Amino acid sequence: MDNLGEVSQATLSLFGLSITYNPVTFLMAWVIIVFILVLAVMARKRMSLVPGFLQSLFELIYDFLKEITLGTLGDEDGKRHLPFIISLFIFILCANWIGIIPNLFTMFGSFLGFFVSFFDPSVSLVFNSILDIQLSVPEGKWFSFFFDIPAFEEPTRSVNMDLALGLLVFAAVQAYGVKNKGFWGYLKSYYNDPFPMEGWKAFFFFLNPFFYLNLIGAVANVVSHSFRLFGNIFGGGMIIVIVSSLLKFFIVPVGLFAFFGIFAGLVQAFVFTMLAVTYIQQQQ
Repeated sequence: MDNLGEVSQATLSLFGLSITYNPVTFLMAWVIIVFILVLAVMARKRMSLVPGFLQSLFELIYDFLKEITLGTLGDEDGKRHLPFIISLFIFILCANWIGIIPNLFTMFGSFLGFFVSFFDPSVSLVFNSILDIQLSVPEGKWFSFFFDIPAFEEPTRSVNMDLALGLLVFAAVQAYGVKNKGFWGYLKSYYNDPFPMEGWKAFFFFLNPFFYLNLIGAVANVVSHSFRLFGNIFGGGMIIVIVSSLLKFFIVPVGLFAFFGIFAGLVQAFVFTMLAVTYIQQQQ
């Protein structure tokens, strides 16, 4: 846990500007994108009347989100935004779950090391207390590769990624609002609430203090939308790392992986996506 809280940084020079970014987040995002594309291509090639596991999984996600999206936005708008909603949900779900992979491998390796230590003297397990467990596995052991799996960091654990997702939803929502209401009607939704300004008064909308409050509220939605995802994924990840390191991946981390990794990751992907649907509905 010595490097707990450290953030990887790299610098890129572009058009004379120095840009600092997190290469781990960048790499993990592209790994997830490629992974989703490969799964989609595989599912598309194996489509049949009797669906296999992969096709059934995609159909389950599609039907579930389709019912909610069309029920909220209506058939016409719902079908228009459904591809965006499904893509958003799948990407965030995979981004939330990818950090579980190395922890699961380490956990399996720790369990194997625990049982092997009773028969193999080269594998040592020293149990000083519940918070002081020392497991030593020689590099040459057949299961030592479990401890060499590179760390996969959830892209959604980075506030930059979450803000980018929030801004993506914000841009899509505002573009839909302009298209659906027209520019003037879209502008009226900011200065006409809560006190209408009709007729000649509309030309002085910039004098209405609620116009600026509504603008601030729209920006605040982006911040709350992003930081809700960031806080839950980052906090859950830190709890798993801390407790797993203290207990050397024995017993308790199994429940932590199930709750913070799988369950909370699924819930947060669903919440983020449903908030996007709600923001779209507000522009109808």
